[in-house]
Amino acid sequence: MPGNPQPRNRQPTVRSGNEPCSAPAMDPAGGGAWAHSRAALDRLEKLLRCSRCTNILREPVCLGGCEHIFCSNCVSDCIGTECPVCYTPAWIQDVKINRQLDSMIQLYSKLRNLLHDNKLSGRHTFC
Repeated sequence: MPGNPQPRNRQPTVRSGNEPCSAPAMDPAGGGAWAHSRAALDRLEKLLRCSRCTNILREPVCLGGCEHIFCSNCVSDCIGTECPVCYTPAWIQDVKINRQLDSMIQLYSKLRNLLHDNKLSGRHTFC
C-alpha cells in the first residue's frame, strides 16, 4: 500500500560478554559491575552460614527430617535428640554429609578472595 511505510529490519543490540567494559563501570572504588558482584556474594554468604554458630559452614551436614544444615561439629551434640532450630527429632541415620554444598562453599571462598584481591589491586579486564 502506498500510504504505509515499510517496516525496518532492526536487529537488537546484543553485547558480548567478551567485550571490554568502559573503565568507570569496572572501577572497584566507584561501584559498577564489581559492586554488584560483591553485593551478590554478600547475599550468598548469608545463605552459607550455619544456623547454630553463624559462621560459614564447615563440613556441612543436613538433618534429614527437617533439612536444616549445620557444621558437622555444631550438630554433633544434637544427634539422637532434636534439631536446634525446629526441634524435629534428629536421628543418626537422618544426618547426611552435603558434599555438593561443601564444594560450593570452597568455590565461594575462592571467588571472595578473587574479588577482594581485585578490589585491592584495581585490576580489571572484562565484564
